Amino acid sequence: MMGSVPCGHGIIPVAMGDAFSVGPPSPEEQGEATGRSTAQSAEEARRKGDQLMRAGRFEEAFRFYRQAIQMESNNIEHYIHLGDAYAYADQPARALAFYQRARKLNPRDPEPYFALAEIYRRFGRFDAALAHYRKAIEYGARNALVMFKYAETLAVCQQYLDAIEAAREAVNYEPSNGFFRFWLADLLERAGEIAEAMLEMEIATLLNPEDDYYHFRYGLLCLENEYPEKAIEAIQVALRIQPQNAVYLTVLGDIHRLLGQIEEATEFYQQAGELDSYAVAELERARKLAGIQFNGLPSEFLKRKANEE
Repeated sequence: MMGSVPCGHGIIPVAMGDAFSVGPPSPEEQGEATGRSTAQSAEEARRKGDQLMRAGRFEEAFRFYRQAIQMESNNIEHYIHLGDAYAYADQPARALAFYQRARKLNPRDPEPYFALAEIYRRFGRFDAALAHYRKAIEYGARNALVMFKYAETLAVCQQYLDAIEAAREAVNYEPSNGFFRFWLADLLERAGEIAEAMLEMEIATLLNPEDDYYHFRYGLLCLENEYPEKAIEAIQVALRIQPQNAVYLTVLGDIHRLLGQIEEATEFYQQAGELDSYAVAELERARKLAGIQFNGLPSEFLKRKANEE
């Protein structure tokens, strides 16, 4: 849980396992981690703990993190760091205990609240997660990532209006980040704000022009907003980035069928070929998002067409 971004005066954990999953330790780190069993300073103890976590030696790492706490018992970061390590090692009860101790040390520091929110969200305690995200935001953890996490949890609870407001704040903090634009567009679509969703998704494609899925979703929004020609253009861009994507090809075939262009539809269906189970599930989702009423697979359409001929 230790990837971090600036948050007020300190840092906040942002994703389970980021700091401890960067690959195997270097030979120098291996040697240092297997050295003395007692560190000479809290910083050395923390560093050794990090090295041991990367090596997968969790219990030894926990011991060094505890040493850091013993050496600097009033340093809130050491409690959060040990909590992060327990969270990464899938020991949430212990993680919660140390995050709560960190919170008691400084009840107005946003980091423990955010860490607790992440744990509660991870295990489906969404009301508790939302309460702790709000506290983290109240005490200064206001940045794009925090607002995104908060919006995401609100969306899980189907509180879409509040989720959209939080997602807009995330975009305001990082207006050039295509991911946050994409996420806002997705929320707007779920709330039925199709025109605004289309605008935000278009911006996402401009900010991330090499992301085929952004172009594909923009195409679905165009179709949903009754702009089939724009939809075709956007999905063709997605296909140029990821050629022979069976879902993209099938949806292009669907759009041409909707326009009565059967020969063009047939050509795209033929290119799509047989869809595997994953592609079938993605196609069903895409059709639902765009309001496409067709249910069959390309092969079924081609078979019926051949029989009619």
